[in-house]
Order: sequence, then C-alpha cells, then structure tokens
Amino acid sequence: MCTVMSHSPIMFLILSTVLSTDVIPDEQKLLNKLFNEQAYDNSVRPVYNSSHNVEVIFGFTLIQIMDMDEKNQILTTNAWLDLAWKDERIHWDKDKYNGLEVIRLPAKKLWLPDVVLYNNADDYTDPFMSINAMVSHDGTISWPPPVRFRSSCKVVITFFPFDSQECEMKFGSWTYDKAQVDLINKTAEVDVSAYYTNGEWMLTSYKIVRNEIVYPISDAIYPDVTIKLRIRRRILYYVLNILFPCFWLNILSVLTFCLPPDAGEKITLSITVLLSYSVFMLLVAESMPPTSEFVPLIGIYLTVSMATASVSVILTVLVLKLHHCSPHQRPIPRWVRRYVLSSLGRYVRCSIIPHFRKYFRPGKYLEPSEQSLANTTDNDDTQNQFVKKIESLIREHESVCDDVNRNTGTQPKLVINKMSGIHVNDSRMNVDLRENTTTPSMSSNVDEELFTKPDKSQKSSEKILEYLKMLVAKNDERDAEGDIINEWKQVALVVDRMLFWIFLASTIFSSIIILVIVPATHYSEREGI
Repeated sequence: MCTVMSHSPIMFLILSTVLSTDVIPDEQKLLNKLFNEQAYDNSVRPVYNSSHNVEVIFGFTLIQIMDMDEKNQILTTNAWLDLAWKDERIHWDKDKYNGLEVIRLPAKKLWLPDVVLYNNADDYTDPFMSINAMVSHDGTISWPPPVRFRSSCKVVITFFPFDSQECEMKFGSWTYDKAQVDLINKTAEVDVSAYYTNGEWMLTSYKIVRNEIVYPISDAIYPDVTIKLRIRRRILYYVLNILFPCFWLNILSVLTFCLPPDAGEKITLSITVLLSYSVFMLLVAESMPPTSEFVPLIGIYLTVSMATASVSVILTVLVLKLHHCSPHQRPIPRWVRRYVLSSLGRYVRCSIIPHFRKYFRPGKYLEPSEQSLANTTDNDDTQNQFVKKIESLIREHESVCDDVNRNTGTQPKLVINKMSGIHVNDSRMNVDLRENTTTPSMSSNVDEELFTKPDKSQKSSEKILEYLKMLVAKNDERDAEGDIINEWKQVALVVDRMLFWIFLASTIFSSIIILVIVPATHYSEREGI
C-alpha cells in the first residue's frame, strides 16, 4: 500500500504528459514545427537558392470609386488586393496533420512582398489592413488585404462636364528588382464582380498591364503592374444645375431686344444677365483645378455667353440712343431710309407705321413744308397763345366790318369769310389756307365804303393772316421734328428686331456646337480607342 502511494505522483505526471500531448491541436503542432523548429525569419526571401526569384501573382478587385477630386487631382478607390507567392520554407505532409491543407496566420509572421502604390497621393504609412494570410501545405501563400487607395490622377478638364478621365494605379516592389521578386498580373482585367456603381462617374474600361522598366539609378529591371481605369462623368447633374440655367440666361439675353425701348428695363435686364454669368463662372472655377493647361468646355461656353451678353448691353445702348434721338438731329440719311427702313424692315418682319410709309419711298424725301399736317399735342401752351391772338384779331376785324355796315347799309364780304377751313381746338388744329386768303385784298364787289377805312380793317386782316401763317409754320416745324423723331424710332425698332434674330441664331448655333457636336465627337473618339 505504501509502495503504491509513493509512486502515485510519478504516475500522475506521466499520465498528464501523455494526455496533454494528445490534446494539442494540429495547427499548433504545425506552427511549432514551422516556426520554432526551423527558426523562420520573415525578413528573408522565401527561397533556398538566392539566385532564384520569388514570383508574386498580383490580383486586383475593384469595389468602389469613392471620389474623384478634380481640384487636387486625386482618385480615391476601395479595392481588394490578391497577392500570392510560394514560400519554399513552409510545407508539410497534410496526412500527418489529419488532412490539414490550409492554415490562417497573421501576415506579420510571414515574409511579405513590399508591394506599394507608386503614385500614392497619401502618406507612405502601411496602407494594408492587419489581416491573416492563407498558407497551403505546398507552401503557397495567399494574402487578400482590403485597401483604400488615394492615387494621383492627371485630370484633363478640356471637355468638362462631358469629360472622360484615365487614371492609373501603378503597383510594384519598392526595393526588389526582377531578379529577386517578379510581379505578375493574375488577369488581364480588373475584377469588377463586387463593384458598386458611383453616382458621378461611370466605369467604362478597366485593364491590367504589366511593365518592365529600367530606372536611371540602376541597370536592373523593375517590373510593375499598372491598373488602367477609364471613367466617364455622368452629366445629368451638371446639365440640370449649370447648362440649362446658362442656356436660359442666353435666351433672356436675347429677349432684351424684344423689350420696347420705352419700357426702361432693357439695360437692367442685360446687366442682370451679365452678373448671373459671373456667378456661374465662380461656381465652375471652384470645382476645377487651378491650371492653365486646359480650358474646360463649360468655361468656353460661359465665356462665349458672357461675351454675347456684354455685346448685347453695348448694342442695347446703341438702340436706345437711336430711339431717343433728339429732334434737332438731322433727318436720317437716304441710305438708312432705303436699306434699313425699307429693305431690312421687310426681312425682319418689322412693318413701318402707315402714317410714315409714304416718306420711306426710295429716292423720295418730302420736306416738312410739303408734308400734310399731323396730329400733335406738343407745346399746347404756345398753341393756345396763338389761338387767343387770332380770336382777338377776328373779333376786332368783325367790329370794323360792323361799323362799315352801319354807315353804308351794305354787307361787306369779310376777309375772314374768305378764309374757309379755320378750326380751332385745344387738342387739334387743322388750317387750310386757300390762295385767295394769302392776301388781304377784297373781291371786286366789296363796297367802296370798306376801303374808305382801309387802315384799320386791312391792318386787322393782315395781323390775322400773319398769325395764321405763324401758327401753320409752328405746326409744320413740330410736325417735321415729330417725323424725324419717329423715323429714328423706326430705325431703332428695325435694328432692335435685326439684333434679336442675329443673337438668337448665334445663341442656338454656339449652344449646338459647344454642347452637342463637340461632346459627341469626343465620345466617338474615346470609344474608338
């Protein structure tokens, strides 16, 4: 009994050792064999013969295009890398480990190829997530880290917002040349099976190209794998928020020529449209890189539109100058009347006022003395003064004739009665003087008594005729001035209508060229590449 008790601690230790050996996991035993017994060093290339290189298979799966920063020229993408190589120091017989073929190990325990993004726009800290690597029993290692890349991309904004961008992501070993590490692309195209579409950019091409480059600092060959992405901008946002408003501003700029000059809003509308273009130019400039290499298409369109609006302001001032031409200006030249009012007026569908139509006959210009009297309401005070003087003289003349009648008992034919057609009105005065009223002489059968007092009667008649002539001359002068003013207004109207059609045609033509034909040509050329 004592003998059994004395040997029990020894038996316990033996049984514990046996049991503990039996419960060690296969992976742990394998790790102990691979890393402890062989003294694995992750800083040494995984080849026994140093003259052999390590072939690294490079795969790339694009997940999402996060952002394209045109101002800083940076492309941000989410992707999965798929790096695979063979480590000659790691292998085992899977039958000895119950068929264990693949184990997952922390990547930092293994040798990793120093593959980096050459055109990295971020800092050069470790961009890879700490993720396990998958190790096969034949020594093949697969490491698929998910990464967010920020790569430099040369942005060509010539056709913005109808542009397509080509961005490259160049991967390669930072320190090993081809004799030590050879980088080989897994496929000829990027894997887009898990790709999420971007709301601003459309992915149109995705290729993988392998290059071998000899850099000036060394004669060795350095292989790299370049991801070539071609993306096209979705234009709906820019069409609705920039192009359509600019187009309608162009239409408003054209419509300034439809406003009547008397409205007083032509210049206001033109300048408002011009200021609106300045606001749009600032909006576009904020999203564009500050470069002088390229001029965006929308910038050209806005510049053309702004130039059109500026010219429209200048021409609107000219039209207003013609419309408000002073009556003291000389009459419009004959060639203006012939080519602008007559010929051009028909082409632009601008009819001439009927009252002035007879003055626009080619080669014929009627002087104011030959023109019929027109209605006028100008200078009413001056006209009323003439009317009052004429009425006073008529009353004086009638009193003289009455005196003659009482003394002779005869009825003289008054000079005033010979002046048929005198109409006096505050708003209208039409005077038609016969030839026989241009002289104060009487008819042959006027009583001789009338001539016995010729001084007073003839004097009053002469005064009446004098004031009538002055009134007619004043009306003729006003009519002539009014005709000149109205002719210049007609010229302004025809020029306004002509400019409307010219600017409308130029606006439509420039919009079609810049916004339709040029982008369509650009797209067809890009598709042919």
